[in-house]
Amino acid sequence: MAARLAILRAVTLDVGGTWLTVRPSVGHVYAEMAAAWTGRRFEPARLTRQFVHAWRRRPDFDHSRAAWMEIVDETFAGLVSAPPSRTFFGDLYRRFGQPDVWRVDPALPELLGWMRSRGLRVGLISNWDLRLRPLLRALGLHDAFDVIVISAEVGFAKPSPAIYLRAADQWNLNPHEILHVGDELLHDFRGARQAGFRAVWVRPGLAGPTHMAIGSLSQLPDWLRQTGLASRMGT
Repeated sequence: MAARLAILRAVTLDVGGTWLTVRPSVGHVYAEMAAAWTGRRFEPARLTRQFVHAWRRRPDFDHSRAAWMEIVDETFAGLVSAPPSRTFFGDLYRRFGQPDVWRVDPALPELLGWMRSRGLRVGLISNWDLRLRPLLRALGLHDAFDVIVISAEVGFAKPSPAIYLRAADQWNLNPHEILHVGDELLHDFRGARQAGFRAVWVRPGLAGPTHMAIGSLSQLPDWLRQTGLASRMGT
């Protein structure tokens, strides 16, 4: 009962897939970098499919440089004579650290302002590598968040409760005073709830908020109102 009635004091956001996406696609960026090295053209849609297949085969992906190298090699398997790990992987790895590869959800700035105006603290909890902080700075967003918890820095990855509790500890808040927002059912929604956080699942395309999900970040204020949390927000 106490957790249900507690004040909501902070919101943490996932990053990739929640408000930051590759543009125009992973396959397009891979194709661009491979073409620059080989002088050949590659089909972005095929590269995207092969990347997704390689990604899904690694549910415990650790976001290390070596792990990314394995995914890239598998993505290009059968398409290049020498694996990217021996040729252009370094260029590709650096490319994904550059801001023009990424699209920020246009709803993010307004949402951040809305939450701040209601006394909420805002943070990030992300399974990402050491490129994330420099990328956030390049996007002009690093200082928009009070707390930034990155799996590669803390040694824990979602859905482990440890990465969520690191954010709660930095704020000196009880977990149930924090709402986590993310696009992965296991890593974000279930992981956050296991840590004692409130949680809402971002399911792109959902027409409107449900008891556990929103279709986009722009629906978060409505979800907070519908759940009654909007009346229990503050510092």
